[in-house]
Amino acid sequence: MRMRRSTYHWHRYLPALLLLLSACSGSTPIAEDGDPVDQPPAPLDAVLDIEEAWFWDGETLDAQVPDTALCDTYAPCPVYYLDVAPGGARLRIGLDTAERTDAFGIRVMDPAGAVAGEDDNFNQFNSEVLIDAPAAGLWTVQIRPDNATHASFRMRAKLESELSVNPPAPATVEALLPNLRTVPPYEFGFVAPANPLNGVYPPDTVNPPLEVAGIAPFSCSVDEAAPVSIGGAGAVRCLRFTSGPINLGKGLYDMRFELLADTLAGDAEIHPDELLSRTIIGPKTQVVHYSDGTEDTRPAGTYSFHPIHVHFHDDFILKFELYKVTDESLGQLVAAGLGTKSGFCPADQLFGNWYSFEQGYETPGGDSPLDNCFSPTAGTIGLSVGWGDVYRWQRPGMYVEFDGNGNGRYVVRSLVDELDNVLESDDTDNVSYAYIEVQGETVEILERGWGTDPWDDGKVVFAHPGPTHRDPLPDEHVTFATVTGQRHVIPMN
Repeated sequence: MRMRRSTYHWHRYLPALLLLLSACSGSTPIAEDGDPVDQPPAPLDAVLDIEEAWFWDGETLDAQVPDTALCDTYAPCPVYYLDVAPGGARLRIGLDTAERTDAFGIRVMDPAGAVAGEDDNFNQFNSEVLIDAPAAGLWTVQIRPDNATHASFRMRAKLESELSVNPPAPATVEALLPNLRTVPPYEFGFVAPANPLNGVYPPDTVNPPLEVAGIAPFSCSVDEAAPVSIGGAGAVRCLRFTSGPINLGKGLYDMRFELLADTLAGDAEIHPDELLSRTIIGPKTQVVHYSDGTEDTRPAGTYSFHPIHVHFHDDFILKFELYKVTDESLGQLVAAGLGTKSGFCPADQLFGNWYSFEQGYETPGGDSPLDNCFSPTAGTIGLSVGWGDVYRWQRPGMYVEFDGNGNGRYVVRSLVDELDNVLESDDTDNVSYAYIEVQGETVEILERGWGTDPWDDGKVVFAHPGPTHRDPLPDEHVTFATVTGQRHVIPMN
């Protein structure tokens, strides 16, 4: 991002500032016939330049508008005007919302008024429209609340100088490795899901909590509470939460398996002792991608078939731990419980870092019925560059055993790749935490973030709603923007 010294370029933002002050005055130009005058384009000094990125807050919407043609009939669909400089290779416009169950549609119109791109975030936290070779001028971004329940969102835009899908090759060939991190745990509670097939693909709304008249009789699902002898976990009191893996490396998290070939070769085994979690187990390989386009493979642990999720998992990719806080001033902890969730079939459903435009669209895996987590012949489990996923609290295994613990303060940790099966660029940042207080059935999050606990000197705190919403780090140099009364987006810093 190009940073400007206000000493030399203060005049650049003066027109935008005057526009903002005018908008704040509440006055709207009116023609002689009484109709509002069309608003003029934003001044050129409030232009999104090449390699510049702006971030701004949207608004809170509570509506269901199934089609763009129904905007402003069913409910308002807010618009934003974005003045774009000439010469850019690609315009990226993205949306983020805190709840995967809230769906928004994005429609982007070019300066001539033609639709240049559309996308939506159905069953995802994020959505992004990519427009190659954007024309200079005033662009219009329309947000449609497809199914939003008092839902807020935030926006971002960047004008890129080159396409990230075809960057110049480095002089020296290097391995493009993933860097796995975890979503700090959140959405805590002691209520089991009502749906017995809660691990199958349907959206989160199909997996409601098991409550009757406000009473939750169970905290563990049937498979979790089943005896260990038949593949259950023998769970008693499940402290449930949401977490998942993120890939912030330069390369794909790309795991492969072939059940049919493994079965014919005698490498896949049936495990009746793990009937409810890992019925079939076989060897998994990691595909390592290189900067010159070549690939290599290496052993990377095992995969398994999960009979409750009805698809294949990357075994032992996550581990959950519970610690009792015995001294808050010193940060002393005592181990208090473990979780059983280990296998995942992630999909590209959230941006790992909202402030970086590193997200790729290779989609190596995915947990929908048409994706490769279901394939017995060409299985693929993975995450694109810059993407992550969460398994919410209602999925099997998303808990730590809380039986025998009382009220008080605890730390829950989510660790990725503890067994070091994955070759990644950094093995030192694989843990996140949530610092919580438990009082009866009530769980309050006191703090969550990257690191081992609140007393970790290198922690990064996630202080906002949603899985990965945090303040920018000092070295991220983020330019925030505001929206004027005429709906123009202009930078603030």
